[in-house]
Amino acid sequence: MKHEAISLIRSEHRCLAAVMDAMMHVVRTTKNSGSSPDFQLLHLMIYYIREFPERRHHPSEDSSLFALLLQRTSKADEIVRELAAEHDKGEAMLSMLTVALSTWEAGRADGIDSFVDALQRFSEFYWRHMEKEENEVLPLAEKILGEDDWSEIHQTFSAHADPLLGKGKSEDFDTLLSHIVRMTPAPIGLGDADNS
Repeated sequence: MKHEAISLIRSEHRCLAAVMDAMMHVVRTTKNSGSSPDFQLLHLMIYYIREFPERRHHPSEDSSLFALLLQRTSKADEIVRELAAEHDKGEAMLSMLTVALSTWEAGRADGIDSFVDALQRFSEFYWRHMEKEENEVLPLAEKILGEDDWSEIHQTFSAHADPLLGKGKSEDFDTLLSHIVRMTPAPIGLGDADNS
């Protein structure tokens, strides 16, 4: 069960990374072409980040993986405190990213530059955050946690209905992946590169 649980956590990290990369691709394509971006697509991507990593993945880490580590060892205290604080900071950064997108969409002259700056900070922050989880927390958890712990973690993460992982039938999210893939320009998605 341990390997399946770790695989689920890493897969959810990869989904977040893929959406951030797709956002950056859309913005770069827009900037290079001087065309108007697909704001609906960018809002969908932010919506995905808010609904899955922020409202499902992070609370699951806090309530299962981190909580179990704190119960089993004091060696996890510092890194878990740091990562839990980063979960709160990530939510605030996502709000700033959302405001930057709305400001750009409203036609502010420096809107694209402000959005690119916010997206870059957000992406770099999350890459560092995920690296800490995968390179520090998961190896520690592999040494400390028992089979029952991993079963609980697996159960928690497998309950997520993430359309980017092809899991679950959620009324609100069952078409989200297809929208993102269809609307994101090639080579990242299936959309028309000329319409980004």
